[in-house]
Amino acid sequence: MAQRLIDVMVLAEELAFRRVDQRLVHSLLDHFSNKRRPLQFLETTHEELARELGTAREVVSRLLKEMERTGAVRMTRGRIELSDESILLQLAGGFNAPPGKNAR
Repeated sequence: MAQRLIDVMVLAEELAFRRVDQRLVHSLLDHFSNKRRPLQFLETTHEELARELGTAREVVSRLLKEMERTGAVRMTRGRIELSDESILLQLAGGFNAPPGKNAR
C-alpha cells in the first residue's frame, strides 16, 4: 500500500514538473534496463506509452520518430528496439535535475 502511494506521488510529480520528452526518455531507459535482464527491445504501442506518460499518442509518436532519426531507437509495428543506448543516455543527460529545474 505504501509503495502504491509512493508510485502515485512520483507520477504526479513527473506530470507536473517534467516535460513529455524527458518522461519518455526516462521511461524507455527504465524499460530497457529491466532489473532481471536488460532488454534490447520493448513490445508496446505508442498508445500504451502515451497512457503511461499521461499524454497523447501523437506526441509520443513524434518524439519516438525524432529518437529514431538520431539513431537511439528503431521502430517497427508494436516494437521499439534499442539501437544505441549511449544516444538515449545522451538525450537523458540534464534530465536528472530535481523536478522543476528543467520545466518549461
